[in-house]
Amino acid sequence: MTRPVHKGCDDFRQTSAAARERWLGDGHPLTRRQVVGAGLGGALAIWAQRAMGLPDVLQAAEAQAAGAPGAPVLVSVFLPGGADLLDTLIPVGNYGRYADLRPGTKVAEPPLLGATGLALHPALAEGAGGGVKGLFDAGKVGFLPGIDYANPDLSHFHSRHFWETGLITERAAPGWLGRWLDRHGSADNPLQGLTLGSTLSPVMATASAPVAALESPGDVGLEIWGLEQKPHVKMLNAWEQLAHGARGRADGPASVRNASLLAKRVGDRLAPYAERNGRDPLAPPVEYPEDNNLATRLSRLAALLAQPLGVRIAAAQADGEFDTHDNQPEDLARSLRDLSLALSAFQADLETRGLADRVLTLVWSEFGRRPQGNESSGTDHGAGGLAWVQGTRAASGILTDYPSLTALDRDDNLRVTIDFRKVYASLIEGWLRTDAAEVIPQAGRYGRLTLVK
Repeated sequence: MTRPVHKGCDDFRQTSAAARERWLGDGHPLTRRQVVGAGLGGALAIWAQRAMGLPDVLQAAEAQAAGAPGAPVLVSVFLPGGADLLDTLIPVGNYGRYADLRPGTKVAEPPLLGATGLALHPALAEGAGGGVKGLFDAGKVGFLPGIDYANPDLSHFHSRHFWETGLITERAAPGWLGRWLDRHGSADNPLQGLTLGSTLSPVMATASAPVAALESPGDVGLEIWGLEQKPHVKMLNAWEQLAHGARGRADGPASVRNASLLAKRVGDRLAPYAERNGRDPLAPPVEYPEDNNLATRLSRLAALLAQPLGVRIAAAQADGEFDTHDNQPEDLARSLRDLSLALSAFQADLETRGLADRVLTLVWSEFGRRPQGNESSGTDHGAGGLAWVQGTRAASGILTDYPSLTALDRDDNLRVTIDFRKVYASLIEGWLRTDAAEVIPQAGRYGRLTLVK
């Protein structure tokens, strides 16, 4: 049997932050938009297209929070690699056909999801309150099987870019949530769009509105990791000069000067929330799992959402192994377990803080896997993936049609049952309460889906 071309998955390695930044800088429209992170070591990245003004970040954040104290928050959680649908949301109503397709990876006796004809991977039943399955049973999760787009491109690089921008084009463009912030965000509060991580999530890339990325308030600062002391001091001195240099310079130096000063002010704004002398002002009211990067980031996010920072959009990326060409039973189980532990703790945290009705989480991946397993106890790149919405206000149940296991497409992949842009348009209108056509071109052609109670 000939192995598919994606078995080695060099394509997945090309989706690294460094590779994607090189691609964006290679003559694409975003060339002049600044991701000011190289000199910040990723500890704090500020994205802005233009030479920004420098208002007081504290006042800007508090003003945005005070202007809409109950404003909804949308959280994007990305599962990199193409998470498998069939072994995650298992079609027990057609288990024989499923087992025939997946002799090397099939999940035995998974926990049932009521009378839906579906079951969930056992790893998703781990965590606070029964994990993701417990949230589903409590009416707080709506699954979206079969999600993708017509004529799917099975490249990680391209598919991820399409999902991030909401546009089926290889040209660089702002992220779909970045475009929303350009329309409805603040011109001077970088904390309105917050990535919990060392690099800015591409879904948040904007044309003009400021947004930020950070791992933790305690990590904010002008740092370059790995530098020895002398060059590190020189770097800090250079940034200090840029931050306090004369005004009226050329656009490039002015942009860097403004961005460095803005980064400093964001760091100052977040300083009260940083851990000091063993005291953590953002300590969660619930227990989070240890040694789980996504859980740590979501813990920080929940705590920051409770502050008057004006956060409207947030993003985080899971660290699991979802590109499961080999050893899928073990890798997928471990990744889903970590995901379930993190997401269930996050939901419990939001509810304990009284924030749950304001926060909706979208969990997504760039594509699904082929229905037929390979000889390496894995699955290769396919179509018809899985996403879900989570929260007290999330529409619950199985919200889209599960793909047929017998009526496959011309490439023997699962057929797409819902376009991801329909989900985006539905979230923009149903949750963020604005016109989807401002963000998603030809939004009317995709129809709408009820995703919010």
